[in-house]
Amino acid sequence: MLLREPFASLSGRTAVVTGSARGIGYEIATELRAVGMSLLLIDKDGDELGRAVKTLQGAEGSGEVAGATADLGTDDLAAVESALGQLAPVAAWVNNAGGVSHQAAEDTDPATFEGLFRNNVVSALRGGQLAYRQMTADGADGGAIVNITSLVTEKVMPERLSYSTSKAALGNVTRHMAQEWGPSGIRVNAVSPGYIDSRLTQWPADDPRQISKLATVDALALRRLGQATDIANTVLYLVSPLASYVTGQTIFVDGGWHLT
Repeated sequence: MLLREPFASLSGRTAVVTGSARGIGYEIATELRAVGMSLLLIDKDGDELGRAVKTLQGAEGSGEVAGATADLGTDDLAAVESALGQLAPVAAWVNNAGGVSHQAAEDTDPATFEGLFRNNVVSALRGGQLAYRQMTADGADGGAIVNITSLVTEKVMPERLSYSTSKAALGNVTRHMAQEWGPSGIRVNAVSPGYIDSRLTQWPADDPRQISKLATVDALALRRLGQATDIANTVLYLVSPLASYVTGQTIFVDGGWHLT
């Protein structure tokens, strides 16, 4: 059956996006608002979050926009739970918040390793649990959770041990949630970005990371960096009825990098 208005059922529902004050998270929030969803933006940077909320409140879209300053990698959930109580039922939850580290394997210290697991895995676990409670509450009819992982789980790259290991763990979290929560009408998937053009991938011309990036782009099937909208569009698909029979999957949005 052709869904002529595939996003109509999302209008008036709530989407939660973590790490959404800027970058990919902000672009995801923008796309979800454009189809009529109310938004709860979560970020630990209160100043940036305030600016993002204000901008999206004036952007195209009909839903409410609220913000909660919190780090889901800690036990600080009060602000999020309070904000959720003021919004429409949650239909989509996107765990985008996370961190990155550049340390060689021999220099990786346990504190950095553990910190990235808290940022990239524990935060998504807590976010997913909050989403589960919202999506299984009385009168709820399930929903969709999307975790943002990374292509470095498939590629062994220098100085990425902590980051890639934590994102690989998030892939397993995704599969377990999908299997266990599917009977409750909750779909759980992951999006794995490749090189995305963002402030985190802007380095000087003589920086080894920039040189490596340009070499990688030259080898990509699509021969370009990804844009934040490429990730946002995939997330929109996954939380919509178009993906109603898709769960437990990791979708690579990488311009073909995984082919090399």
